[in-house]
Amino acid sequence: MSMNKYMHPKNIYREQPDFRLMVKQYPELKPVCYVDLNGRIKFDYKNKTALQLLTRCLLKKDFNLDIELPPDKLIPTLPLRLNYVHWLEDFEAAFGWKHDKVDGLRGLDIGCGASCIYPLLCAVNSQQRWQMVGLEQSEDSVEIARANVKRNGLNNIIEIIQQDKDAKTVLKTYFDKTSTKQFEFCMCNPPFYDEDGAEGQNRTGRRKEPSNVRTGAKEELQVEGGEVGFVTQIIMESLEFKDRITIYSTMLGHKKSFEEILRVLKRYSITNVTTTRFCQGNTTRWGVAWSFSEKELLCRVPDRFEQRPTKRKLPGKPLEGKILELNAVASLSEANTKLITILSSLNIKTRRLDDSETMWELEAFQNTWSHQRRKRREDQRKLSPGGENSRNEQREENTHCKRARLDVHSIEPIVKAAFSLRSKPNDGYYLLLVFQGGSAGKDSLNQILQYVKNAFNNANNS
Repeated sequence: MSMNKYMHPKNIYREQPDFRLMVKQYPELKPVCYVDLNGRIKFDYKNKTALQLLTRCLLKKDFNLDIELPPDKLIPTLPLRLNYVHWLEDFEAAFGWKHDKVDGLRGLDIGCGASCIYPLLCAVNSQQRWQMVGLEQSEDSVEIARANVKRNGLNNIIEIIQQDKDAKTVLKTYFDKTSTKQFEFCMCNPPFYDEDGAEGQNRTGRRKEPSNVRTGAKEELQVEGGEVGFVTQIIMESLEFKDRITIYSTMLGHKKSFEEILRVLKRYSITNVTTTRFCQGNTTRWGVAWSFSEKELLCRVPDRFEQRPTKRKLPGKPLEGKILELNAVASLSEANTKLITILSSLNIKTRRLDDSETMWELEAFQNTWSHQRRKRREDQRKLSPGGENSRNEQREENTHCKRARLDVHSIEPIVKAAFSLRSKPNDGYYLLLVFQGGSAGKDSLNQILQYVKNAFNNANNS
């Protein structure tokens, strides 16, 4: 089944290109295509020459990019690469970076390859051109990448850096030489396989074979430790260079690698994390991003992977509480927007479950609402220290601290719930929550509900 409908909404390849028009526009495609029984133009994606020509023509037609794709190097799959670039644009939009940077954002591509596809797409596809640096070890790939940048007149915003082949680091050598340069993001499409070239096992036996022929030199496909080993090295180095890159990101080719990298992030106590899926054709890839920034909370970045739209009812008996008077906001939509903002401030992930925006799901990976309550208790103790009540509060605080320390390292959500906001005539707006699971238990929904009530009350009284 084609996954194109699950592509990023901005991806122009959600709809297949009109190949008949392309053959007329680019006659060099004619020898590598054929007409099927229904009279439709088809390409043989198993043919490396056909795939190479098609990619070059699409880059020229859709992005006005003229690039060289050597036959012995990786031929980039454009729908997949564009999904990744649009995901980075979601970070830009979520954190308002474009309003802060006059000269454009700075991005770092780890392993840009001969095509230099990511820096080129980032430079020409973003709303304001991003300043890109591409790191590459292979000498011949560096030469071809630099030629591709020069051919498209982008030397002023794309820089290709030759890395030491024998270096055991990914970022450290570069950062040690450039002590002042900082980046908003880094991206990486690591070699999928270990040095033996072994592919991930098809556990179900039902997975379709890739529709495209495999391309690429050995160093583009294989690395010691595979993609897990390579990305783990980036994670370890990110601990040293927390402030040099605001958001670290990578693509992963196998689901088991994706799950292992989440475990690695947990092992190093990195909790500001978000994930996504890149879907195209018969292929799914996984995206992981992490940050040490206290300002850029990654839970605010929407996951554009579109689930099948469903209309659902709240399962079971919900916890219900009034959070707003009717006259406090102009509409249910405005109340819902304010509610999502409050939940996002708690680092709680939310996603819509239906098209009408009435049914949502939340996931929390650490207990942030109790932290807020503790701060208020601390303020109260400063005003009136001592006494039995203070000692009781201290014991309660210690319990919350222990619980928070246990929660903060969780990969699975500690709370998962369905929720809905509804208005009652002549009364107000009510939040309905249904517990679906998590180690924090059902009582956590009471705490979240109370926090939301207090947040709305504080906003109305300020």
